[in-house]
Amino acid sequence: MWDELIHLWSSICDPEYLHLLLESLPLYGLGVGLVFLSFAMLAGERKTRVLAILVITLSCASVWPYQILREEASPRILATRDPTLGPLIQDQTDRRKRYNWLYYTLAVAGAVTLVLQLAGKGKWFVGVMVMGTAALFWFSIWMHKKECEVYHRNIIKYRPPR
Repeated sequence: MWDELIHLWSSICDPEYLHLLLESLPLYGLGVGLVFLSFAMLAGERKTRVLAILVITLSCASVWPYQILREEASPRILATRDPTLGPLIQDQTDRRKRYNWLYYTLAVAGAVTLVLQLAGKGKWFVGVMVMGTAALFWFSIWMHKKECEVYHRNIIKYRPPR
């Protein structure tokens, strides 16, 4: 048991594994944050609204360490994959890097919204956060699909039965 815990800890410190843990955090964090923020707006719950905005902001900010870890893990990932997948993996890494600004923008907007909410102002800005989060959530689903197409090649070839 103790050996398994030590092995788990060393895996978590490994960029190849840690970037996989962080990869889906923006997608699920935005989804959960969007649901809670929408309900909090409808119910008028200020504390839940602040918590939901914090979840959204932290989820978007997690893209920064994810990208660093992904770049650290890339040589080993490429070495363990079929060489024909190398360009696809690099294209997806570049695509993620190219669109990180969307997550950073929403993280900054979330921080501003948090400050305004804690000051008791900026109700209209929460509406902007909901729309921005919804748009980025759908974008994150698309980005995750592109990631799956690279690493899980069976997704591209799958055609549902008619």
